[in-house]
Amino acid sequence: MFEEETRRALDYVARGISVRIVGATGSGRSTVAKGIIAQLEKGGAEVYSLFGARLLRQSPLAGISTLALEMRARHTGPLGLADALAEQLAQRGSRIIVVDDIDLLDNESLAVIDIAQKRSQRPLVMTMDDSPIYPRNPGFSPERWPEAHIRLGPLRYDQVNKLVTQTLAAPADVDTTAHILMKSAGNPRLVVRMAQSGVLNKLLALSDGQWRMAGHTLWTPDLQGTVEALFHGLGPNELNALHTLSVLGTRTMKCLQTVVDASMLDRLEARGLVAVSEDVNGEICVAANPPLLVDYFRDRHMLSARRVLASRIENAVEMLSRPPEEGRHLTPSVAAVVGQLREEAGAGETLTGIHFQEQLREREEAHYALWESEPNMANASAFLKFYWGGPIDAGRIEKVFRRTSTAGARPEHHLVFAMTRALWSIVKGEETSVGAAILADYASIHPEWAPEAEAFALFLSASYDQMPDNPDAMFDELGKGHSNTGVLSVVRGMLEVYRFDGQSALKALDEADGFELAANIEPFVRGLALLVAGRLDEALVFSLNQRNISRRALDQFGFIANSYVAAMALTQRGFGLEADYMMSSVFALGRPGFLANSLHDAMLRLAGLRALTGSGKKISSLGTQARGDVADIGPLPGTGKGVFNLFAQRYGDPKAFDDKATELIEGQLSRGYVMEAAYTAVFTLCLLPSGEVLERAERLFKGKRVASHNQFLAIAAAVVENDYQLVGILLDQYEPDADLHAVSLLLTSASKRRLLERDKSSASSFQQLARAFDSRFPTPGPHVTLNIGTEQAQPLSSREAEVAILAGSHTNTEISARLRISLRTVENHISRALKKTGTNSRRSLYEHVRGSRNSQ
Repeated sequence: MFEEETRRALDYVARGISVRIVGATGSGRSTVAKGIIAQLEKGGAEVYSLFGARLLRQSPLAGISTLALEMRARHTGPLGLADALAEQLAQRGSRIIVVDDIDLLDNESLAVIDIAQKRSQRPLVMTMDDSPIYPRNPGFSPERWPEAHIRLGPLRYDQVNKLVTQTLAAPADVDTTAHILMKSAGNPRLVVRMAQSGVLNKLLALSDGQWRMAGHTLWTPDLQGTVEALFHGLGPNELNALHTLSVLGTRTMKCLQTVVDASMLDRLEARGLVAVSEDVNGEICVAANPPLLVDYFRDRHMLSARRVLASRIENAVEMLSRPPEEGRHLTPSVAAVVGQLREEAGAGETLTGIHFQEQLREREEAHYALWESEPNMANASAFLKFYWGGPIDAGRIEKVFRRTSTAGARPEHHLVFAMTRALWSIVKGEETSVGAAILADYASIHPEWAPEAEAFALFLSASYDQMPDNPDAMFDELGKGHSNTGVLSVVRGMLEVYRFDGQSALKALDEADGFELAANIEPFVRGLALLVAGRLDEALVFSLNQRNISRRALDQFGFIANSYVAAMALTQRGFGLEADYMMSSVFALGRPGFLANSLHDAMLRLAGLRALTGSGKKISSLGTQARGDVADIGPLPGTGKGVFNLFAQRYGDPKAFDDKATELIEGQLSRGYVMEAAYTAVFTLCLLPSGEVLERAERLFKGKRVASHNQFLAIAAAVVENDYQLVGILLDQYEPDADLHAVSLLLTSASKRRLLERDKSSASSFQQLARAFDSRFPTPGPHVTLNIGTEQAQPLSSREAEVAILAGSHTNTEISARLRISLRTVENHISRALKKTGTNSRRSLYEHVRGSRNSQ
């Protein structure tokens, strides 16, 4: 963990810039500090490290004494120690001061560090709490310059999954990871302690290589000390306010005014112990943060030990739960939206996710209660809509299918019932013909709605089997003399997306008379159509807006589906970290139901592919959390497991990878899933370009008359032919388009492929082209590359290149003296340069670097 933060800090230090690392309690500040110290010492630097301690804060010079500075008789007190330290820092070589928890250091030690650092101008790396500046140690000097600022924020879903895997030596399943993320609010210390405590108390069980929760909670009394460490510095009134918030759950500011003082909430928010968000009505809601505090304060011991406070909270609950006069006649759906009976909350996306889940449960319960009181088709269809996106309760859904009366049912309600039942049959593992039979029965009862039923049956067959041979004729026949309710347009649009025809999909959607029965599906199909049509920015903006609308409307299917489109667009644009962050908010909701389940799996595989290609480390990928009992090929990118498995394997040579990739693309095309084949081809070209894949990509885009990728394909063709002179010409003529990030990846991967083929000269040429292109068109986020057993060629730093040139004719000792760096630093530079260039001797390293310089 924290590799990126450590790397940034080391880069600043190398330039002589001090670094301030801030984060909440348990955020990993000390871990980052230790990593920085280890890397600095490995590079030959002299590190002066000390730490602050709460219990020693009032002990003069307690912190600086750990340095054991040599003192002469005239050196006494803080000024004498500052002189001694400044003298040592002024000596030759790389010297850095690292202070962990500087805000807990005693004032005298702070003064020594401050004076010595300002005199010597050596970099100072410090970690501290992220509370506002006014409660900090008055001896701290905030005006230091130059100084870089690095903040350690909460972990995302993928980072929590990685940390749990590292802690327990095996990954957790989706629901366990989501639970730990929600409860910890992404706090690394809480993540680790919850995982360890869960195993210790047998609340987590290892099954099929994944840790799964044995019950519904991971709270145990063992975690009390970990939680109480978050309370350091809080007064009795603040603890009482936090206790009250934890018992009440998420409440609006208006509701809390009578029980918790606003100034108290402000102080708790400054400490990060209160999270604030907006509910669906735009009101400000407040909750205890992280949500594990709720479990702590609701522990039976805490509730029984504080009876007076508990009595006051009970009175507050009674007042807050009293319904307003105007709210007594609300429908169940509206009541579920405005109801704020939440038990837990978190920060940022975590809090939003908890709001989302709790309100969905409230609405589901209300609709289920309504159906139980009157099991007619209208109530059944309203209830079943939840399972298109939300987690499925198998017992309830079977009960609704058995007991719902069809007498007097309106056709549109009965259609939703029949479509859901057909989907449920597929989820249970039955053939698509079973779902088609269910829809045929409906069509016989409501012949005027038969086109909608037949269209949905066509959708099931196309999505779970293969594309029909002539869908255009089928839709033309279904639409004759029939008012378009939106179902036909949405299904036709979806199938056009499968066929990689975005314009036809948009045309089908625009011809609909309305989308009453497919209102939450139409934005998903439209976003995909914009993406396929090459209107990438429109697709990104549209899908993110629709994602926000779905969240406010408590539409989990819409939220997940539009997140999928946005993730695809963000990744294509090169905003991989933003895509990871956004997908984490989806993963934090746990496993969804029906159609959303396949999109959830697709995002797990997409995030997993980024992890696999972005790091060669053996960390379990998120893609392994996706369901394994699905086909290799799916209608949309990532819905099948074939692409993820293709990149997850290791190959002895590039040709083996090429064969697997072309076989997979041919299989996708044979099933009619052209969009998945197109994205597989482009992604494969970006990570390991080959002639076989290029040939299929060119044929595919030409056949679909897609011109938006012409520049990328032309550059890819020159790359495959190893004609880097033509590549240079094409790059000079390149006009930025939606494939800008893909071109950057292609150039990097071209060098990778040449290294695998042991063509170091060509690899060096493509490296130069890649560096020039990235300088001209900087892309956001780190590059990814396929790791199949050989390290990627990376450019040498200026110092590494300088050492490499000298290594051809000088010993390490001579280089050390000439460049005035330590012998250990010379050895590290040569080792890294050999690794980056793929050379195996000092002489070959010298010739490689000299050749690269002469060709520039």
